[in-house]
This record gives sequence, structure tokens and C-alpha cells, in this order.
Amino acid sequence: MANQRPRPLSDDRPQAESPPQRVAGKGWLPAAALVAGALLALAWLDGGEEPLRPIAEDIPLPEQEQ
Repeated sequence: MANQRPRPLSDDRPQAESPPQRVAGKGWLPAAALVAGALLALAWLDGGEEPLRPIAEDIPLPEQEQ
């Protein structure tokens, strides 16, 4: 059978303090937000699309018979 003795609530031996636990995966969110904000700012400062230039060029057309 398994040991069924209750565990003691407190131990007389001194316990070593463990360092605070950091939650894994939380550090990427601020970095991703910063990168996304930088890309949006760059796109806004760039001005978006460039103005269209008209294409003015003569094209030889075949003669039409009537």
C-alpha cells in the first residue's frame, strides 16, 4: 500500500528561497507591439502610394478600310 501518513504542515528545517518565477511567453507581446507600431509609423511617414504619372505615347494604328 502507499504511504498514507499525512504530510507535516510545517517543517523545522530552513527552506531556501526560490527566485521569483517568470511567466514564460509574456515578453514577446510588448516587443511585437513595438515592432507593429514602428511599421505603422514608417508607413504613415512614407505617405502611402505615389501619384500616378500619365502615359502619353503615340501608338501607330493600322489603317482602317471603309
